Amino acid sequence: MIFIKILLLIMLTIALGLLALSNRFKIYQHLTIILFYFFLAYLILFPERADKVAHIFGIGRGVDLVIYLSIATLTLIVAILYAKVKGSERAMTKIVRKIAIMEAKRCR
Repeated sequence: MIFIKILLLIMLTIALGLLALSNRFKIYQHLTIILFYFFLAYLILFPERADKVAHIFGIGRGVDLVIYLSIATLTLIVAILYAKVKGSERAMTKIVRKIAIMEAKRCR
């Protein structure tokens, strides 16, 4: 059990380090990532406390709480990435249209 806890903490710390090195996040996003890191580290180090936290939210087991939070987080990430991709597609479409119009005017 100790080995998996150490492995999970190492993986979590590497992920946090990679995210922290990125300058693409605003300060509140960095704080949210750090808080989320400490919450996950707490649940990894003290899995029996996850049950207590789960009971506060009316969930039977700590594992279920972690799964629900993971699903919610992944859904949020997918929605954010989808919105960014759509925004990039719209911007690219505008640029391509402008270039096409400029080329059409130049060929006249």
